[in-house]
Amino acid sequence: MKSVLLAPYCPLPADHGGKVEMWKNLEVLRSLGECTVLSAATRPVGEGWTPSIRDEIEKLGYRVELREEEIHSQNWRQWMGIVYASFFKCLRLERAFGHSNPYHRYAFPVSWWQSRTQEADVAVVNYSYWSWLPTSCPKVVVLLDLWSDFMWEGPRREIEDLKTADLVIVISKSEEEKLNSWGITHTLWSPPAIPSSEFPDSTQIGLIGSKNQFNREGLEWLKGGFSSSKGNIYVYGLLSEYANHPFFVPCGRYEKRTTPYEKCGIILMATAQGMGVQIKTIEALASGRAIVARKGAIRGLPQSHTAWIEVQSSDEMIDKACELQNNADMRHRQYQESRDYYRRFLNSDMILEELRKAYLNVAEQR
Repeated sequence: MKSVLLAPYCPLPADHGGKVEMWKNLEVLRSLGECTVLSAATRPVGEGWTPSIRDEIEKLGYRVELREEEIHSQNWRQWMGIVYASFFKCLRLERAFGHSNPYHRYAFPVSWWQSRTQEADVAVVNYSYWSWLPTSCPKVVVLLDLWSDFMWEGPRREIEDLKTADLVIVISKSEEEKLNSWGITHTLWSPPAIPSSEFPDSTQIGLIGSKNQFNREGLEWLKGGFSSSKGNIYVYGLLSEYANHPFFVPCGRYEKRTTPYEKCGIILMATAQGMGVQIKTIEALASGRAIVARKGAIRGLPQSHTAWIEVQSSDEMIDKACELQNNADMRHRQYQESRDYYRRFLNSDMILEELRKAYLNVAEQR
């Protein structure tokens, strides 16, 4: 099977959720045959394509074609998009980037993209901004976030664009249900494929996150639950730069994805704002850890009354975390609940096999 995948930026290093999902789909496509990555090196949207990383990707068997290698100047729509993005980002109006925004919409010329799909069996569009682009073969859109849930523009154009796809792959179960209600029924729920891990028992309490505004809000919310009698919370990732409470222990960045879960048997989910599935939720479930989650923090996954402990307030979160810390039976019971949920819904081998079958089924429509 021949495939092409449109990636707005370089997929490596896979150091955030969007890149992790992009790389997951690329690995599946490469396992099925020849795969070409189409991307951009400069604005609009492109970044990260250093010679060494491109060489690394090509050595893994992928072909790489960058927009700038054929198109040496930007058209008026792309310049308009750059001006648009500069203006609204300067004003910090991040919600002005719905499906009609010219910065994303016109980043890739139609003729350049469509010509690359002529000999492919399937064309994959990473991020829904470019789901409107026509193809000469069946088209799959990987929907990392439903932008209309956050952007001011609303869903009308997003729905129109997504309806042109032969398959829409989503990582959020709730977003799949919303798409189905809009009449977009050719969908596949494919959450992050995180391999399971087994770690020794630990009474340490951990919090993991990048330093985006939603995680920072969660950190501030959590501070309200401390009292003088509470213990330490180990904060991992760039969010640790903001961990300035005496009971926070900043641990900084980490190389191994599993490091926070090896160290901490109790994981807090304090981020309730934002969109889509939080990959750290799936990592914690895959690691069989006890999870205490703020209401709304675990979204996009099938509901459960046992796999995690949901709380309404920061006081309750701290109290439950300390109860788990002091009660080994309760802690081990939550470990088992996490593992059972993972095996039922999030087994990585199952997710990848379903994804392979879906791509093959779409390619047969050629």
